[in-house]
Amino acid sequence: MLSLLIISQELNSSYQKAVKSVEALHPQVLSDTSTDPLGVRKYRLIRRAKTEWVLLLDTDEIASPKLVTEIQHILKTSPNDVHGYEIPYQNYVFGKPVYYGGERYSKVRLFRRKYGAVTPVPIHEEVVVTGGIGKLTGVIHHYSYRSIWQVLSKFTRYAWLVSAEKRTANEPVSIKKLFLYGPHMFWARYIGDEGYRDGWRGFVLALLFGYMESETYWMLLWRTLRHI
Repeated sequence: MLSLLIISQELNSSYQKAVKSVEALHPQVLSDTSTDPLGVRKYRLIRRAKTEWVLLLDTDEIASPKLVTEIQHILKTSPNDVHGYEIPYQNYVFGKPVYYGGERYSKVRLFRRKYGAVTPVPIHEEVVVTGGIGKLTGVIHHYSYRSIWQVLSKFTRYAWLVSAEKRTANEPVSIKKLFLYGPHMFWARYIGDEGYRDGWRGFVLALLFGYMESETYWMLLWRTLRHI
């Protein structure tokens, strides 16, 4: 048996697509529609699950047929000393796949419940597994970047949350951080990680990441001056 843990503000069409992509696994579906930080919500779902294995998906993620087949095999034959599996992501920018600029990576999203936990942070939460970790080849299709305005809104929200974390940690603000970290992020993604290979989508995405990095420190400056 497998539990599908899925975070959603509402049970909309995106939620339905994510669930439908793994229906062949006949999972127990557990959802959280609260507004708590993502890491907290996912940790809570793990605690609610009753099955040995759990799979984490967000509503902008769809499991590929190949991944579903691999998971079916794992549920029957996985070695006892393997407690989790990294799954590669295929990211999409404005409806088209991208392959560079830091957009090719894998994350642990399938794991034995009693050996896994999620870091309880507002964003960029990670699954931490005690024990062996295997690698799968089937992908999660990730539709995180749907339009320029959607990404701009999302990254502004992320910058606000990260600036709060930095303020709590008493991180200082500097001229370098305010004026150079944003351009450096753009350069790192577009040139260093070869985002230019993805054409104009790679260029726009690198700009947006540079914006988020820069905005984080301007928001931190605002918080520091306001003592909040």
